[in-house]
Amino acid sequence: MNVTPMNSLAQIYDREFRVRGLRQQGWGRGLMAVAVLIWLWLGYLLVFPFSADQGAHLKSVACESRAFHQNGRFAVSYRSDTGERCDAERDWGPITAGLLLSLPFAVLGTGMYVSGTSTLRTAAYAADIARLNATKEA
Repeated sequence: MNVTPMNSLAQIYDREFRVRGLRQQGWGRGLMAVAVLIWLWLGYLLVFPFSADQGAHLKSVACESRAFHQNGRFAVSYRSDTGERCDAERDWGPITAGLLLSLPFAVLGTGMYVSGTSTLRTAAYAADIARLNATKEA
């Protein structure tokens, strides 16, 4: 008679343990998704061409992408290939800041996802051991 309440308490604890692991995995996926979105935006800024405004009454300048620029046979530097206005429009400072901003999201997301996965595998392992012990005793 004492076995049933303990068994139900163990099942409740096991269920909560697994839910906690799933929740950690979900948060990890979400944080990694934020980091990936930031990386996709930074990739867009580096790869695609853009236009830079020169003022209220002047025509905008078409600029090549920072990643694929070349003003002759060899690419020297982005500033010399495209000009100062294009270089100022896509400065390295905000791009580097975006990369640094994404790192905590990526690290925390990876850690939480790994922790949640470890929790779920531990719960599955404990359930398998309990099942093997129960069949051994029977």
